[in-house]
Amino acid sequence: MSTLKLAHGRGAGNRQVAASPQPASPAAGFQSHAAGSPLRVQNSGRGFTLEHFPFQPLPPPRGPAPYRFDLGQLLHPDAMNEIVQANKLVMHVVGDTGDERGKEMDFVAGMLTTDYDASPAGSIPAVLYHLGDVVYFAGDIDHYGECFYETYAEYPALIVAIAGNHDCQPDDPQDGPVDPNKTPLDGWVQNFMSDDPTRLGSLKTTSSRTQMDLPNVYWTFTTPFATVIGLFTNVSETEAEIHQDQIDWFQGELKAAAAANPQKALIVAIHHPPFSGDTEHTGSSEAETVLFQSFQATGVWPHLILSGHVHNYQRFSVEQPVGGQAIDLACVVIGNCGYSKLGKLQQIDGSYPQAPLTLTNTLALQSYDQDNFGFLRLEVTPTEITGVYSSAPYAEELTPATKVMDRWTIPLRSVTPAAG
Repeated sequence: MSTLKLAHGRGAGNRQVAASPQPASPAAGFQSHAAGSPLRVQNSGRGFTLEHFPFQPLPPPRGPAPYRFDLGQLLHPDAMNEIVQANKLVMHVVGDTGDERGKEMDFVAGMLTTDYDASPAGSIPAVLYHLGDVVYFAGDIDHYGECFYETYAEYPALIVAIAGNHDCQPDDPQDGPVDPNKTPLDGWVQNFMSDDPTRLGSLKTTSSRTQMDLPNVYWTFTTPFATVIGLFTNVSETEAEIHQDQIDWFQGELKAAAAANPQKALIVAIHHPPFSGDTEHTGSSEAETVLFQSFQATGVWPHLILSGHVHNYQRFSVEQPVGGQAIDLACVVIGNCGYSKLGKLQQIDGSYPQAPLTLTNTLALQSYDQDNFGFLRLEVTPTEITGVYSSAPYAEELTPATKVMDRWTIPLRSVTPAAG
């Protein structure tokens, strides 16, 4: 097993080598890809618990826009050179992890560590990208030691994240006394927007992982082979809530990514998925509206949308007409990475869906896993994105018998297809 060296002063797993406005409304003519689906893949407002919490104010960013953070701020220059020479970037991706009620989060962390250790030179994961809900249920600062730092104590890569709805959830007065000093996202800010990335995240655990100095709760991750634009969707259980200032920023970052290199892999990360066929949340129509109207407004179409929030794995494909041609866009939900209760899909005529399943003339459910805990591995080259989803049934005292359950490849097209 080899490891990539980190930037000076940063710490990851213990075995790591040390290094010297208002929500958007659908525009006239906007047609949801989910319209008419036999599987209800977006919230219809029926059969869901009323929302507990109103929109939570966002903390101030660490610096001025455009809130970009480069992989070179995490890794030693030698490690960056290894990635460039290998002509490939590898990332682990998870969502919805830190649930203190069970050990499923540790189970998945073990899978990630095993996969990292088995990776040959040139294919070592450079980073773990977390899609939100790092700590349940209200992102408490005092839960980070057990539910984050100890969980990933042996995982050798650094971890970046966007915030999820539970990361910004206030204390629930129905659960007991409310902490009068708690502010939205304070645990996430302390641990992911630190002013000192060499500071240990937890002093009461064995972890040598340090805090992260990300620029904002929504931000753009720049790497040699992929750009990841991460959005923040606030506190709702059912609908994303993204105000106009963030939408303006998002559209600016789409344009900037296309201007920098229209052939480079472009990924959007958002906690609430635009499509999901589960019974607890389903997808967010607001997420689809903001995303797809922004793509239309800018003429920039990413290759992949990554989401968490829903506690299973689902992969959708979207066929989007652009400039007289049809382009493919993948939407992947990966939220079965540690939250102790998995989410089931809805049934159609008394049975779970058989994938692949055409849902509308532009939307299809290609694959899903509702029975196991898992993680996603992304491998990005100058010509394609390969996704490898692996999972295993949970067993408390056994080494995970991980199995590849889904593998897919996205050829890289121009992110400005109509201009070509």
